[in-house]
Amino acid sequence: MVAFLRSLFTLSSITLPFAYAFATEMPPRPPSIVLTIAGSDSGGGAGIQADLKAIHSISEGKCHGCSAITCLTAQNSCGVTSVHSPPVEFLRSQLLSIEEDLYPAAVKIGMLGTQELADEVGSWLRKLKENGEKRAPFVVVDPVMITTSGHKLVDDSAKVAMIEKVFPYADLVTPNKFEAEELLGRTLCTPQDVEDGARAILAMGPRAVIIKGGHSLLEGNNKVVESEETN
Repeated sequence: MVAFLRSLFTLSSITLPFAYAFATEMPPRPPSIVLTIAGSDSGGGAGIQADLKAIHSISEGKCHGCSAITCLTAQNSCGVTSVHSPPVEFLRSQLLSIEEDLYPAAVKIGMLGTQELADEVGSWLRKLKENGEKRAPFVVVDPVMITTSGHKLVDDSAKVAMIEKVFPYADLVTPNKFEAEELLGRTLCTPQDVEDGARAILAMGPRAVIIKGGHSLLEGNNKVVESEETN
């Protein structure tokens, strides 16, 4: 036994410096996972396609973009001609596959075309937010409901489900002017209307709201409203 312990000590004293040198060379940090849950744009200008390009470009390759497709659109630069929503079971399979292997640090949610899809995403977000074993992802909801050309992409039941089931788990909601008006059921004509509208959307559950410009005569008037919990 003494001989064995002596040989073990000798081996340790020889290998330890090498082991220490190896340990100090830290491996490169893996990219953060960003999941986009949205529709597919066949024209490549919006939806999943644009999100993945933005994730890679803005992060300079430090983030890895994953996707869960909620709907398929037939569209080009002129407009949308058709929308198809796959079964909710298929969306559930996509979300579970990502969660098991590529747990996201952030989630961006776009178009949820049906009530069933919004309900499913809401249930999945609730599970992630209430899971004490892993850090909950930062959730951004871009409530895509109307195209730039004026094509309505979701029905009223999907809109209500998004508000009731998804907004409460959102850290940030980012509607444009048209989408904010659709959520509120009223027209936003002045900067004060926009600020009041953002506060009304904040009361629907998210932690912060940005109503984006670009669709009004007053450019550069984005309004950010935060809940008291974020201050």
